[in-house]
Amino acid sequence: MISELLECINGLTKKINQIENDIQNASRIVINEYRSTSEKMDENQSYFLSGIQYGIPGKSYLLTSKGIEVLGEEIIEIDVFINDVITYANNPARKIEVLKDLVTHLQKFLESINNNSS
Repeated sequence: MISELLECINGLTKKINQIENDIQNASRIVINEYRSTSEKMDENQSYFLSGIQYGIPGKSYLLTSKGIEVLGEEIIEIDVFINDVITYANNPARKIEVLKDLVTHLQKFLESINNNSS
């Protein structure tokens, strides 16, 4: 009985490790997409990343041609920002939610650009 339970727990551990690896891979792709989008933005363009938490609540983040801008503060490199947001989420389910939110924001921004250019 105990050995079966340990085997089950070891299986769960392997699944969690695989999920964490998948999250890291998805994060790299999201970072590359954000970087690419940021590089294509005009200097006067920005997109508000509502609902994204990087740490202290109450801050506002904008995707700009320079990276992620914290209103009234500094500009954060996209890589650093997304990695910190994922780390802040601190569990696999929340990390996946954050990645989904980031991709949804990117999709909405790209759609708005496409709608404005047509």
